[in-house]
Amino acid sequence: MPFTIGLDYGTNSARALVVDCGSGRELGTAVVEYPSGDQGILLDPSNHHLARQNPADYLHALEEATVAALAAAKEADRAFRPEDVVGIGMDGTGSSPIPVDAGNQPVGVQERFADNLNAQCWLWKDHTSIPEAAAITAKARKLRPQYLAKIGGTYSSEWFWAKIWHCLKTDPEVFAAAHSWVELSDFIPSVLAGVTDPADIVRGVCMAGHKALYADEWGGLPDQEFLATLDPQLAALRDRLYHKAHDASVSSGRLCGEWSGKLGLPAGIPIAIGEMDVHYGAIGCGVDEGTLVKVIGTSTCDCAVVS
Repeated sequence: MPFTIGLDYGTNSARALVVDCGSGRELGTAVVEYPSGDQGILLDPSNHHLARQNPADYLHALEEATVAALAAAKEADRAFRPEDVVGIGMDGTGSSPIPVDAGNQPVGVQERFADNLNAQCWLWKDHTSIPEAAAITAKARKLRPQYLAKIGGTYSSEWFWAKIWHCLKTDPEVFAAAHSWVELSDFIPSVLAGVTDPADIVRGVCMAGHKALYADEWGGLPDQEFLATLDPQLAALRDRLYHKAHDASVSSGRLCGEWSGKLGLPAGIPIAIGEMDVHYGAIGCGVDEGTLVKVIGTSTCDCAVVS
């Protein structure tokens, strides 16, 4: 009997769930709190807008929660075997971009940046980029109104480009050390797949489209000419990010040998593409034309589908 594992990365903890593919029965669950900071969040007493997270906490939770959920599944049903797990997937908060080096390692794990909050994951609710978001909105309204038409008319300080631009303006050393930036929901699947080059990460369109102004109709991410009007270094970064983002019908890779050993799961099982927590949650709740899904967590989201 086939089983799958789902991982949900929230604001304060990560959760793992083992599910029977045939019946939908939940067989084992586990919750692991992020050990760093205040309830898992790295704060700055001098700046109430700042909210970061330690990327090492994500890997800690990945291993601990998965192993514990598998143990719980075995306890619930002695016939359960980890070898029967046929796939694994995750969702995460967004926009929560992580600066990474050319080897897809978070910059924050480097000794020289270990205590630098700008080198960590910029958690979704970090609002330090308010001026940058306003500037992006104003520039897009003048030069690329189609960008704003996709996102409700206003770019947010919680989103991808505003955060990266704020890092460039306030901590150019961290910006220079970052070969690329990876959303949390893309990072965990890439780790499971053993990806060692950010260019090889299979990125999810869910996060790319809403948070990074990605759309196939204009060639992917915002064009370099537009980004150069913000800062030429953002334009130069574009080619080190990604050129194509994919929907949930595409796999982000297969479980690599290293993480197969850590988790006790079969090597080579498919990994679902990473997406935003609320969007996968809406799909799980049956969102469709005529069906509204309300997701209530650290924030509240209403999800609907239009033709």
